Amino acid sequence: MTGQKPDADGDEGENATRRGLLRAAAGATVAGAASTPAVSAVTTPADVAAQNEVSGNVGHFVGPSWLADNREDAVVLDARDPERFREQRIYRARRVPFDAITARKSTDEGAVPDTDAIADAFGEIGLTPDDDVLVYGASVGSRVTRVAFALAAVGHEGAIRVLNGGLSAWNGRLGTGSRDRVSPTDYEPDPATSTWVTREWLADGVGTFNADGPGLVDVRVPEAYLAAAGSDVLNEDHDRHGHLPGAIDVHWVGNVDGRRMTDPGRLVQLYEVEGELDRSETVVVYGDDNVDPTSTWLTLKAIGFEDVRLYDGGFGEWANVQGDRGRYPVETATNVVVETDGSVGGDDGGGDFSCTG
Repeated sequence: MTGQKPDADGDEGENATRRGLLRAAAGATVAGAASTPAVSAVTTPADVAAQNEVSGNVGHFVGPSWLADNREDAVVLDARDPERFREQRIYRARRVPFDAITARKSTDEGAVPDTDAIADAFGEIGLTPDDDVLVYGASVGSRVTRVAFALAAVGHEGAIRVLNGGLSAWNGRLGTGSRDRVSPTDYEPDPATSTWVTREWLADGVGTFNADGPGLVDVRVPEAYLAAAGSDVLNEDHDRHGHLPGAIDVHWVGNVDGRRMTDPGRLVQLYEVEGELDRSETVVVYGDDNVDPTSTWLTLKAIGFEDVRLYDGGFGEWANVQGDRGRYPVETATNVVVETDGSVGGDDGGGDFSCTG
């Protein structure tokens, strides 16, 4: 960060966002900054901003200079917990009530996003369906991507973007405290059912995934995917362990390099080359729950996959189905386990990201 004193969000002073500095940072290089021996070990805010710029054919993720240039045109949403939000945040950011945007409801087909509850939560923070939105957290972890998914699920019409590098990449104006002057809105959802699948949808496709049907990606750690005997990552609340038949395993943390997205070339290697997924075909992602797999959902969309959907019920629903287990089979045989080496900075994992995902 820059070291400037944060403002309380109710302060209407003339502390303008430092757009010029961020635009300059976007064109800088770390090598250039380190070319003077006396300061070679110093990382400046401009260096950090430059490291988190996004270039090339990447969707949804943007760097700090984009926010500097569009701050007045985008609603900024903070995905972190209330304490961190009060301590320091992007000026005039609005905190998303995270529990509400993970809400699910039961249907005859299985659990699906509760779009009414999610829309109500967005309405409470003054959002309207046509607002252009930028979401940030401590990094680009799954708390952030769950907000992006929730927006898509309720049919949000405005653009949805994520700040690469999270709060630490931003060296513009900051705010503190919990004051919020926005007025609630009546956010009417237009559920985008094409963003998710149900338990029954998956049951109908068993035997086709990653063969002659849709791609299916399990985002949990390999030990959970393989039901490794004695592993402490196995959820003791589940009746069964393993994975959905035909699923490949790519642990979601591979999408994140510290606080920013993994290099797009590496992501293409993980999913298209090693995972052999087809970007022109439907791909479904799932985890133990409905937060961490949204990282893979947004990552695949960002690198050009056309139809990516989330199983919101997750393995937690599938593994505990009562009755006809034959319709909801679980397997432990290895299909494809794609090794990942990412790491999540900050606290932007949706749960215990080092375990089940």
